[in-house]
Amino acid sequence: MLEVLLVIGFFVLFGSIGGFVIWSFVHVRKRDGRSDQQQAELVQFVEERGWSYTPSMPGGGDRYCGSAPFPDKGVNIDVSDYITGEFRGRTFCCFEYRTRGAGTDTGDRQWRFHTVFALTTPTPVPRTSIRRPQALDRLDARMFGGGHVVELGIPAFDEEFRVITDDEPFARTLAGHLAQFLPSDPRAKNAPLQFHGSELTTWYKGRLRPDQIDPQLTFLCDVVDRLPEQAWRPA
Repeated sequence: MLEVLLVIGFFVLFGSIGGFVIWSFVHVRKRDGRSDQQQAELVQFVEERGWSYTPSMPGGGDRYCGSAPFPDKGVNIDVSDYITGEFRGRTFCCFEYRTRGAGTDTGDRQWRFHTVFALTTPTPVPRTSIRRPQALDRLDARMFGGGHVVELGIPAFDEEFRVITDDEPFARTLAGHLAQFLPSDPRAKNAPLQFHGSELTTWYKGRLRPDQIDPQLTFLCDVVDRLPEQAWRPA
């Protein structure tokens, strides 16, 4: 009720456009905030599962450079709330990665959070991304280590997803095994997939929260379960 009254007040004071912008700012700050109690609940959740928790890990993001949401290159990239353990018999890690948003100076900029989940794969594989179509897909592909967009020739899949890789034969084999599963699973629409080294990752914008851990890891495990042994080969 209080949030509704605030929205109405913003619209009255600043007009429809200005009010919406301010409401959006307040809403994002509320979504990205985390109280001490919520932090304690996250740590307790991890301990109850028998997993490991590290508040901050300098350099923990270095190996993910070159794949979204990380930069193409970087050294000593810090990640926080670093959690490791086993889920459905597979090793995983998840963590927060944050960057500075727009602002006139460092003090005015707000943190932007991404939560990343990584599942260990049976073998290292060529870097391959499967995600929703974006306007700059082909440009991104050229920056992807000389990679390119791969189409499977399956309309139901090609219209909904973009495959970007620097190893087309591998990507065709990999995506071919997921061509029926991904378009039919609503989770795939909001969960980009990135095969990178010996890990399969996905991510979303926002803070790491306990109620998101099981669903995200379940989706990654479901993806790996649908790939037969012959789909994996050394990079």
